[in-house]
Amino acid sequence: MAEQFNWTAPNLNQHHFISFANLLALRNGGQVEPAWSLHDSEEEERDEEDETNPDTASSVNTNQVQQISDSGYDKLKRKFLDCVAELAANDKGARFVACSAMREGEDEVTVWISRNEGFREVDHVAFARVGGLLGGLGSVDPGNRCAEELWTEMLTYYRARLESTYIPSLRSTLKDCEQLFHDDKHDEFVPARQRLQAFHQLVFDGNSPGQAVTDRHSVLIVKAYELRMMKPVRELLHTSHHSTPRTKKLWESICFLGRLRVAFETFQDIALNLPSFKKVTIILIPRDIATQKALQRPLNLDQTFNLLDVPLDPSMVKKVIGQKWTVPKAKASFGDLQKHKLNVHAEVQMVLYLSKIGQTFERLFPYFGCSKYSCFMCWHFLQAHSKIRTRGCHGRLFKPWSVPEVSGMTPGSPEKISHALIQLQRRLRKELKAEIKKGISQEKTSVVGGSSVFTTQDPSSARRKAGIERTRMRAEQARVTELFRRWSLEEEASKYQGSRLNVQPNAGNATRSHAEYRGECYTCSGDTSRRCSLCQKDFYCSQLCEDKRSGRHLFTCTKRPLTSADFLYRNIEKDRLPEEEEVCSDFGFNYFDSFADKSKLLGLYKGLWLAEIPVEDINKWQVEGSLVANIKEHFYQIPERYRGGYFPWFLEHTQCLDKPITEEEAAQRTVATFFDKARSYLDKEDQYKHYKQLEPEAKRDCFYMLAQTLHMANPDPIETNWFNFGFCTCDDEYKERSLGGLYQRLLVGDKLYDDVPTRMPRMKDVQTATFTEFWKAYELGTMIQLMDSKGLGRARFQFPFLEEFFSSPPCGPHLSVWSLKQFLAINNPAEFPPIPAISVDYGFGNCETFTETCTLMEIYRRLLGDASPLDLHGACIAGKLFEFAERFHKMDQSHRRLMKNFYPLPEL
Repeated sequence: MAEQFNWTAPNLNQHHFISFANLLALRNGGQVEPAWSLHDSEEEERDEEDETNPDTASSVNTNQVQQISDSGYDKLKRKFLDCVAELAANDKGARFVACSAMREGEDEVTVWISRNEGFREVDHVAFARVGGLLGGLGSVDPGNRCAEELWTEMLTYYRARLESTYIPSLRSTLKDCEQLFHDDKHDEFVPARQRLQAFHQLVFDGNSPGQAVTDRHSVLIVKAYELRMMKPVRELLHTSHHSTPRTKKLWESICFLGRLRVAFETFQDIALNLPSFKKVTIILIPRDIATQKALQRPLNLDQTFNLLDVPLDPSMVKKVIGQKWTVPKAKASFGDLQKHKLNVHAEVQMVLYLSKIGQTFERLFPYFGCSKYSCFMCWHFLQAHSKIRTRGCHGRLFKPWSVPEVSGMTPGSPEKISHALIQLQRRLRKELKAEIKKGISQEKTSVVGGSSVFTTQDPSSARRKAGIERTRMRAEQARVTELFRRWSLEEEASKYQGSRLNVQPNAGNATRSHAEYRGECYTCSGDTSRRCSLCQKDFYCSQLCEDKRSGRHLFTCTKRPLTSADFLYRNIEKDRLPEEEEVCSDFGFNYFDSFADKSKLLGLYKGLWLAEIPVEDINKWQVEGSLVANIKEHFYQIPERYRGGYFPWFLEHTQCLDKPITEEEAAQRTVATFFDKARSYLDKEDQYKHYKQLEPEAKRDCFYMLAQTLHMANPDPIETNWFNFGFCTCDDEYKERSLGGLYQRLLVGDKLYDDVPTRMPRMKDVQTATFTEFWKAYELGTMIQLMDSKGLGRARFQFPFLEEFFSSPPCGPHLSVWSLKQFLAINNPAEFPPIPAISVDYGFGNCETFTETCTLMEIYRRLLGDASPLDLHGACIAGKLFEFAERFHKMDQSHRRLMKNFYPLPEL
């Protein structure tokens, strides 16, 4: 039976409520409390947890719909809802302030949007299209145009606000800061000034001939979006000693103009990451609530002060409202507010509508998106009603705020609203009775698409914001990577379906869907089409096999949070020493310096793995500090002659598990002794020099390589030696480790393995090179000849491109494809952008946005997974990169532009 909300509940009185709110609105211009932003709070928490690690998602059971919001994408969902509300606020003014809410199903999403003054027919048409296009964004079909159509729809819908507010504001602030762009100071901000000057020229140049208005707006918005993501630009305008009130206003204008692109990128991110967004329904809430008239017979100031149990006199007026207030002024202003109509904000409309349609708030994603920060009243009402948060609260109380009387509500809803209003009424009275807070400045209510424009700044804000910018770029790169991963999966599925149809021509003409794709059970290896019920990724033929899931699958599934023991077992499966800090600390690897000892410890744990000791038991033993006791108990149950050589060694080194040694402590010990073993390989006159004093440069490079070799380490892709010693010719990390092993045999033979038990015969016909032979061969480009002369000819044949690479000395010239491979291996275009050689040869100079750079990276990464790097280089100098890529993969024609270069060069 439908129920009605009214103001007749015990302890609730609308006249008292409105009077308290209006009186509080007079104090400090309505600024009741300091502004607060959920965005800044999250940055602070993340900063404290791990400033550099974006992968903070916890593992949960996403098989339960209500838990999806906790699966690590809750921040993305909050950002999505804010962006939806910002899009709905397509014109300036309080009338267009919007709010959004969301309910997730397993394969669909419902979004509701409310707006202060409701919606028009054109809004319904626009958001019907937006919802449909959002659902199509996740498609990996190369011909999918949903993204392009969505961007056009957003530009068209937002045109009024762009032309009436954002672009005029930008032009005005750019004019105010022209002197800054022409500053001839030679400091770190020169590139930022140049970009701003180019942006200034773009803004004031006007439309190109034949350019549509939406195209013009698109160019400006994308450029503004790119500027707001550039740390030097933000520092120059907003946080450096060069910044002024005018430059800060320019920064705000750039951010406001770019926030439509922020919304678009967010829509793409969430559609690609969350399967539930395959179907998106957007419902615009009708504003069927009549405009609320002012209260009949409102209370006067005397009556309101009586409710507070204080007299109305000059001293009390100053105490309640402020020092500058007099009794006559207070009476006049308060009386004027009492005559105003009552406002029903978008957040309140949302609560009322959902309460009428029977939508339980427990099933909602616990967040309302807002185009502005919530006011003091809305924020505390939502908290009291259902603990729903918004992007923040500006802390101000504006015009008279109220909740109208509404009928047709689901049972229990009116009581819940009354309870929230009673709490809010008590809060208002408490604020009025308390002393006026000092030092609270009036705050802006606007937001710039995910970041605050509050005037108060945290001292560490600049550092946090810089970290956020890096995270944004990493997220964009991850989005592009995920897009290409999905394309690859679709290609593989298509090939698999085709091969099965060819093998079974009489099986019918029906094409198998992706859901019918069959694979090998991850536990028993049986053929099945059943996938893991939690993540739908790997194959398990039955629930019994699924319950035994472990190993690699745990890293993509949500069975439980991952532990350091999981990573230990994964390293054992891959037969490699662990590098993860927690694994090395928890399981004793940091205790040892030598490769031999670390290998023995890994061999010990491999014995547990081969004995099928559950990884959960390993984790339990480590957590409760019983690893040593349980390892002994396990091996003592095995006859002594079958225990192997690692357990006796362990009995002499159990102290490695007594006290965890951190990565930092282990690193300090390694740094202090890093070159000690390598010094004995130097001539006597060089043994006491710092390695940077070694000359020539080839000797210095080779000495560092020797030191790494003696520690069983390989160079990192960002290091010069990774390129100079040919690691760039390897296909993957496994090959890199093998190449590192080749250098070990060349320089030290099998010495590093003398103490490591092995059933493999040692190489008898291999000679080691002296250090002098090594660095001179490196300098002269004769490394291949040196390897062959030492009996490593057959061993180096497993690296088919090594000979071509070493045909040139370290100073080059080398084929630019090797630099391309290094750029891809570093995989951080934000911090390490493409060098000129690959910008010219492989088209990165054509990239106009960071997204295009990431896209081109994924194109080449995918291509090099199938094609020879030398063949790719041949296509490069022939000017046929796109055509070459088409031989291996289905290509998007829009990427042809990115892969153009200046080749072939004209013949002289």
